[in-house]
Amino acid sequence: MASNRKLQISNGYLFEFEQLSRILHFLEAHRVEKRIYRKDIQENTGLSNRQIESVVSIGCALGIITPGTQILTQVGALIAAQDIFLEKTGTLQWCHYQGASQYRNLVWYEIFNSILPREHSTAESGWLANLRNAFSGQYTDGTLGKHLHEEVRFIVDAYLNRNFKKLEILQQHSDGRLYRRRHLQVQPAIFSAMIYDYAAVRGERLLQVRNIAEAAGSPPLLFGFDETTLQQAIERLHENGWVRYESTHNLDQVRLRDGSSALTFLKLYYEDTISDS
Repeated sequence: MASNRKLQISNGYLFEFEQLSRILHFLEAHRVEKRIYRKDIQENTGLSNRQIESVVSIGCALGIITPGTQILTQVGALIAAQDIFLEKTGTLQWCHYQGASQYRNLVWYEIFNSILPREHSTAESGWLANLRNAFSGQYTDGTLGKHLHEEVRFIVDAYLNRNFKKLEILQQHSDGRLYRRRHLQVQPAIFSAMIYDYAAVRGERLLQVRNIAEAAGSPPLLFGFDETTLQQAIERLHENGWVRYESTHNLDQVRLRDGSSALTFLKLYYEDTISDS
């Protein structure tokens, strides 16, 4: 239902990664607090109340800030400690997955799970028309007109002009048509973290490869994997001992390791001394 989804994440602002870094720095310095108020963030960052509202909203959409209390999540604390400027490839891949995989993030989710996989390429105006048609009747015409435009602009700008550009996920033809690049490579530990997160959200420890290959919100779909790319990525995890890749009755399955979670592999990624920034 639309009521369970958030249409406005950016609140009209673009994704200023530097502003998010400033807020992460403040929240990390106050990590013992159980709740942090917006006025305290404002006094210490110099950002306006509306800017803070936007940046915190984006941080919540990425799963690094806790809604309501405005404190760092476990993943947020890890990123603040290891890559506070959100520059490393693995950090950006994880943030893309979080932003695009969460059903609650209405526009972000629909663009990467519905529009881009289905359309070979279309202009930004095509995205807007698609979204207006999909949600007509669930929101007022005024809301769909103003806020949809702002949220689509936020996504396009974040992936073409900001830090997400490094991932090369979203591409644009000279005539303005947008399309998703396919067959991207994901850092192995980050991909493992995504698989564990995807399974945890669904309460599963055994995944059917066929079912996740193009499932909404799945890592393979969000990174444009084809069958070969997905198989190679899972085999790499199996070789590292992070999952078990099994074939039973002609079904390929991924069995997760007891005692491991997404956080396990995110920590492993940051413990790697090889810089990928």
